[in-house]
This record gives sequence, structure tokens and C-alpha cells, in this order.
Amino acid sequence: MLVKKDCRKTYIFIIGIFLSSYFSVAQNLISAEVLFNRSKEQVASIINMDINNVNAVISYKIIYNTVDVNGNPTIASGALYLPQGLCDELPFVSYHHGTQFNKNSVPSNNQYYYEGLLFSGNGYITTMPDYLGMGENSGVHPYIHWESEATASLDLIRAAREFLTNSLSISDNNQLFLAGYSQGGHATMATHKYITVNDLKDEFNVVASAPLSAPLEISKTQIDFIFDDSPVYYTSQYIPYAAASYQFIYGNLYNNLNEYYDSPYDVTIGNYLSDGTFSNNQWNSEIPNNLYTFMQDSVVDNIKNKSNHPFRKAARENDVHNWVSNEPIRLLYCGGDTSVTPLNSIVAVNEMNALGSSDVVGIDLNSSGTHETCLIPTINYALNWFNSLTVFCEPLNQKKKDSELRKYIYPNPVDNILNINFCENCVVKIYDLNGRTILKSNSNSINVSNLTAGIYFVKALDLVSNQYSIHKILKQ
Repeated sequence: MLVKKDCRKTYIFIIGIFLSSYFSVAQNLISAEVLFNRSKEQVASIINMDINNVNAVISYKIIYNTVDVNGNPTIASGALYLPQGLCDELPFVSYHHGTQFNKNSVPSNNQYYYEGLLFSGNGYITTMPDYLGMGENSGVHPYIHWESEATASLDLIRAAREFLTNSLSISDNNQLFLAGYSQGGHATMATHKYITVNDLKDEFNVVASAPLSAPLEISKTQIDFIFDDSPVYYTSQYIPYAAASYQFIYGNLYNNLNEYYDSPYDVTIGNYLSDGTFSNNQWNSEIPNNLYTFMQDSVVDNIKNKSNHPFRKAARENDVHNWVSNEPIRLLYCGGDTSVTPLNSIVAVNEMNALGSSDVVGIDLNSSGTHETCLIPTINYALNWFNSLTVFCEPLNQKKKDSELRKYIYPNPVDNILNINFCENCVVKIYDLNGRTILKSNSNSINVSNLTAGIYFVKALDLVSNQYSIHKILKQ
């Protein structure tokens, strides 16, 4: 006798197993090992800041579980930077690096350490993903692919949180900031978009993001800039990198490289892609600036003139300017950039605000600055902007014991009146977890009865000594 199975229930059961497997596997730390320690003096020298305003930093190589472009489990790597001697709760920055052709020149191998030291030297937990296809992850790098950039970034944050909590008894204070340059700017916007459209705000509380010199509307603004009336594009090596990525993901750009590229460049590009260790400079020296010199003329013309060309269609899937942000975004760029046109930021500002975003602003930090010279001013601007939005806790060596803290700011937890008794002439500000000022008072007794229940930070400035302290309170 034949037994008729309920296929629908079986299907649901299998899907349930897959989803539970993904969410249990993709968030787990595999390993963490120390990369280096840098003293305050070393950090100050590297990032060119006053030694009195920076922290010592330790960095780790993190290997973690994530998913590939098809949603299947895979292993990836990245770096974690941690300021030393501060607090057991710190704000968090996820920083995303720019285009890198050498899969070994990644944060987990001590590359991009300036950016890590800059943010962590200024008090932030900092993670920097290598991305898929780089570092410990094998295979093709899905270059400018928004979803894998986001999942690699978020799963690294999850793994870092697990390591910090379980091994170091340190956690982030639920304030997450996002930043990145060039491709990293695209990854920054991709990560912010992914959190928003997948309703992950409770897990990843983005306070603000700063995509720096970022390709955002690739399918039109950036491609039109590359394939314009001039056949010259000075960073033309980006084209075969993006094409290989989209061929790997979507499978409809070409069957063989000679369909896209002239000889001998088809062989060179194939060798460089399969090897994966040639540097950015080597790629730049091998790929001519004139598109018609290394690409098939018909391919150049078709990409230029056909909006439905597979390259444009793939790029359209990875545009990251077409969503609504409830958090502030600063799109920072330099007007003389001939690699990533500033129009990306301008178009994104107009599109996102038209869709209803609350606070998206584009800023040209140097009208004559190039893609090469724009990194430092944009990343410094992002840091200073983040500093204005976050709430830093009091250093560990200055913290009082819990019993002493209750004497200074009490009661905690608080229902109605919060008392401050360590200074007679204070300016007191109360911030929420997004860094927004909720209350400001010159009184030592503050009525907080109208605040909703939750965690807040109290910053009290003593006008006599010009010293301030920050404490966490719980409003009941």
C-alpha cells in the first residue's frame, strides 16, 4: 500500500531546519588571536594625535561563520580593534576598507591598521571585515555585491560581541556607527540598508553612518561616468574586477573572458583573477586606461548605450541609494575624484531624501581633492561627527565602586528625581542610547519622570573644575 506523504509539512520542516542552522551557525565565533598591541605613544604617532587624547589599542584576528552569496554557510575573517584601559561598555564602529585586489592585503593581516587605530584610539570598539573571497575565505571576491558585504560585516560584529563578552567581559553600549571608503563606502551603505530592510535595528542600533567617496548608484551614475564620450578611465582595473564578480554571482555576462576583453588582456585578466595576490599597483599597470584598448569595442559600446545590458542589470541589483534611512547619514566626498564620481553622493542624497529619509546630507570636503587624497579628510570628519553623537563612558581607572557611584548619582534605578551631589555648579545632560540629548539642566535635582523606561547616560560637567563624568542610569 502506498503511503501519501504531506510534502508541504516536509518542506516547511526542512526550511525550518535550514533557518535555525543559519542563525545558529552564521553568528558564531570560531577563533580570535592577537595581532598586535600598540601603546598610547605608538597610536598617537601613527594617527598624528595628541598622546593625551588617545588610548592604547590591541587588535585581534577574528575567524567566524557567515554565509556566501547563495546563503550557504562559509568561513570568513576580519579584524577587531579594542581600546585599552577604558570601560566595560564602549561604542562600536564597523569600518569597511576600499578596493583591494590582493586577497591577503586585508585587515586580518594587519592591513588598514591606520583606520583601526584611528577609531579605537579614540575610544571605539572597531571591526573591519576582510569580505568574502579575501583573507581566510576562498574563491571569487564578490566585489561591489551589497548583500555579501553586509552579511560579512554583521556576522563579524556578532562574532566580535561573542568574543568580547565571553573572553574579556566587555560589551558595546548599543551604539553602532558605520563608515568606509570607496568600495567600503558602498559596503557601509549596504550594511545600513541591510539592517533597515531586514528590521535588525534591535540587534544593530545604528546611530549614524558615513559612506566615504562611495559608488552608490553604480548602474547609471557610475557606469555613465566610466563609459562616457571619452574612452579613458584612470582606474579601469575596476571594470574586470566588477565584471568577474557579477559573472560569478549572476552567471550571464560572458562564457569566456575573450568575449569581453581583447588579446592579450583576456589572458592577463584571467591569470590575475585566478591568482588573487597581485597588488592594486600591478593591476593598474597592466590594464590600460583606454577602454577600447583592452575591452572588445562592441562590449564598450553596448554597456555605454544599452540600459538593459547584463553588466548594468547586475549593477542595478547592487545600487544602494534607493531606500529610506531613519538615521543620519553623511555622504562625504571630494569634488576632484575621477575614480568614483561625486555625482554618486549627490544623486543618493536627492533620491533618499525624496523617498522620505530623515537626515541624509552630502558634503564636498575638498572641491579639488582626488580619490587618493580624500581618505584622510573624510575619515577624520566621520570620526569627529561620530564623537559628537556618541556618549563615552568614564575610564576604568577613574570609575568609582558601585557603592560610591550611588552616593554621587542617586537613586539608580530612578523613578522621578535624579540627584547629583558631587559638584555644586553643574551642567547636566541626559542622553539616550542614540546619543541624542533628552534633558539638560543646571540643577542638582532633575525630574526624569517623563522619560520612558530604559537606559540613559548622564553627563555632568563641573563648571568650577571643568571636569566631567559620565554615568549610566536605569529609568524605571
